[in-house]
Amino acid sequence: MPRRKRVTVQVKTLATVTFFLGKEECAIPITDVRQIIRDVPITKVPNVSVHVEGVINLRGVVVPIVDLKNRLGLGVRTLGPRHRLLIVGLGDRRVGFSVDSVGGVFEFEETRIQPPPDVVLARVSSHYVKGVVHRESSIVLLLDIAEILNLRSASAAAAARPAVTAARAAGAREF
Repeated sequence: MPRRKRVTVQVKTLATVTFFLGKEECAIPITDVRQIIRDVPITKVPNVSVHVEGVINLRGVVVPIVDLKNRLGLGVRTLGPRHRLLIVGLGDRRVGFSVDSVGGVFEFEETRIQPPPDVVLARVSSHYVKGVVHRESSIVLLLDIAEILNLRSASAAAAARPAVTAARAAGAREF
């Protein structure tokens, strides 16, 4: 009788930090989260995008704070006792995401990630959502940090800033 080979399949698990933006439960990989802090005073910065709330000083490092709810088109943040700042890192870049509350750690097999249904894409820009994961009686949106921070958009905006400043100085009106 021929011997059967035993095949071992390794299933990758993904550990995420879950948080809420209004009623929407979202998640990002735990490896991207550097710190979770309570709300601290934010210094406003003029002439920045509407979803950038300002900056904070985190142990000597200036960290921009993004209203994630606003960035995803889900409204503006609401301050409450459970409001937190998720300090995330992508390479050497640090950014704080303002969220309504933090849920905790959620681990799941990567094979459970499904493409987001059209109804989800109607509420949140599709390029910000990597996929969805069913969790008991809810659906968790797995967000794409790199796309939310979109370095190409940031560099394009920075490159355009001198031209905008020059146009304003020349008396150009904004529409």
